[in-house]
Amino acid sequence: MSVKILAKKIAVHIPAAKRAAVRVRDRIGVRRYQKQYANRIRTDVKQVVFTAYSGRQYACSPKALYEKMLSMEEYAQYHFTWAFLRPEDFAFLKERPRTTVVRYRSEEYYKAMAAAGTWISNTRVPSEVWPKEDQLYVQTWHGTPFKKLGYDVTNYIHGADDKKSLRYSYLTDARRMGMLLSPSPYYTEHMVTAFHLDALGKASIVLEKGYPRNDSLYTATEEDVARIREQLGVAGKKVILYAPTWREKNLHPETGHGYAEGMEFNMGWDVNAWEDYLVSQGEDPGEYAVLLRTHYFDVAGEDIFCHAMLKDVSEYPEINDLYLAADVLLTDYSSVFYDYKILQKPAVFYLYDLEDYRGVRDFYMDPDKLPGPVCTTRQRMHEALLGALKGEVREEPKRDEAFLNTFAPTKGPCSETVLRHIFR
Repeated sequence: MSVKILAKKIAVHIPAAKRAAVRVRDRIGVRRYQKQYANRIRTDVKQVVFTAYSGRQYACSPKALYEKMLSMEEYAQYHFTWAFLRPEDFAFLKERPRTTVVRYRSEEYYKAMAAAGTWISNTRVPSEVWPKEDQLYVQTWHGTPFKKLGYDVTNYIHGADDKKSLRYSYLTDARRMGMLLSPSPYYTEHMVTAFHLDALGKASIVLEKGYPRNDSLYTATEEDVARIREQLGVAGKKVILYAPTWREKNLHPETGHGYAEGMEFNMGWDVNAWEDYLVSQGEDPGEYAVLLRTHYFDVAGEDIFCHAMLKDVSEYPEINDLYLAADVLLTDYSSVFYDYKILQKPAVFYLYDLEDYRGVRDFYMDPDKLPGPVCTTRQRMHEALLGALKGEVREEPKRDEAFLNTFAPTKGPCSETVLRHIFR
């Protein structure tokens, strides 16, 4: 057995050794990045690097800010770099003005990061890249949190040792951040504690001016909705958007407790049973469509999509389009409902494994306060779902208004305002 393989096995099974190895790896990575790139490349304040979901997608607030910059004359001299795990899938961006596409964590990526005056990302950037004094790292994150994050996680399924590793990763990112975008006071409060910003003396880096990725929810027209539904093949249907979160307990032990892509996906909802329920209620299943949007850590098997009612939209590039196309959202512990409810459409929460999930991650908000029926059984979920689709189950307007005042108080497009704070 080689020394390298032996070291990996020790790191997986001895948490303290794993944490020490990660810290050594990070220090070596930072020194290499600084020596080869940061110290050799001059910063250009008019270059910006964008990443979304660690290079997986062209999406979220980085996309919204990039597209707004392209449309504004005051940024006509700026140059943009997008980083992707599979840059060939996003070659169309090269046709955009002043835009370059690179492979995430490649040499070209590191050169771009060393040169750019501004980094804009919705997930933590690689541990080896650290901003210079004349660079600004803008963290947009990727949603208002329902599940506890970072330093706020108390009960963690992988135990106290991995909780320390989780906190280390959040603290590492917090130390590099120069700005953290926020859509609400609620978000600000919890992200400050999750990233330990108070302890670092950095609570003031939060910019509470709205969430750029939600701009299109405020500006969409009925024509936009009709076009999206036609494009998705669900025109004339009663549309359910099913967006479950991922479950950490499914991580494969051989990953060393890292985020595992390609792990077995548990649908959590039997669409055949939903079809049977519709028939029992005198409904025509052919009038209904289910759009499945998995978490980006999950990979659903092809056998799941044998049902004619079910359509996989996990790779669909713009989740806001799915919100607009849906008549009702069905979800569990995902944070998607915070953005979706801007449209003031009904949501149903299927928490079939609630007590089990509490042993994995706790919540910032009591599930009883979720903006829609909370269902722990399939029968109750089916009843609530059909009721919502038929207009019989909706939040009271006052409760909807109170929800939006708490979680989305901006009530309108904000990208232009946010950009002027970033580049002032």
